[in-house]
Amino acid sequence: METVLVLDSAAVSTRGPRPDNQDSAVGGPLLVAIADGVGGNVGGAVASSLVATWLAPLAVGAPGDGAEDPVRVVASANERIRAAYTERPRLRTMATTLTAVHADAEGLVLLHIGDSRGYLLADGELRQVSTDHTLVQALIDAGSLTPAEAKVHPQRSAVYAALHGADDDVAALDVIRLDAHPGDRVMVCSDGLSDVVPADVIAGLLG
Repeated sequence: METVLVLDSAAVSTRGPRPDNQDSAVGGPLLVAIADGVGGNVGGAVASSLVATWLAPLAVGAPGDGAEDPVRVVASANERIRAAYTERPRLRTMATTLTAVHADAEGLVLLHIGDSRGYLLADGELRQVSTDHTLVQALIDAGSLTPAEAKVHPQRSAVYAALHGADDDVAALDVIRLDAHPGDRVMVCSDGLSDVVPADVIAGLLG
C-alpha cells in the first residue's frame, strides 16, 4: 500500500522595507501556495489575492477525494483576473506569480509560474525545485550570465511569465511531480525571502 502524503503547513508574511505587501498565501493539508503581485503593477495585490482565494478550496479534504485538477483551477483563477480588469480597467496591468505544492493521491506536485520559488529539503539537502521565469535566469541558462552577476543585474526582477488574464498564461505554468517522502520539508516563498536570506540559512531553519 502506498503512503499518502499530506502537509503539516503554516504560512507567514511580512511587509519588510517596502510600503506595501502584495503577497497572498494559502496553507492547508493538501496545498501550500504563494502568489506575489508582479513588479509593483497597479492591482498586483488584487491579482495575488484573487489567485490565492481561488486556490484555497484545494487545500482541504483528502488526497484524490474528488478534488479538481489543480491546473484547471489555476486556469479558472487566471480567468478571474481577466474578469476583474474587464470590470475595472485601471487594473489592466495587474499580474501575479504563483508557486504551489499540491498533495494528491500520487504524492506532491509543484505548480509554478514567475519568480516565486519552491524548495524541497530531503536528507538534509535543500534543493530548489522551481525554475525562475526571469530574464536573468534565461541568461544564466544560456551561459551569458553567472549567478553572482544575476544578483546585481538591473533587470533581475523582470519576469517573462506570470498570471495576468491572458489566454496563453497557463501554457507557461510548470507542473512538476516531486520525489518527496514522509518527513521531507517543502517551502514556497516570494523573492522577498529568497533574494534576501541565503540558501544555507533557509536550510538550517527548515531543518
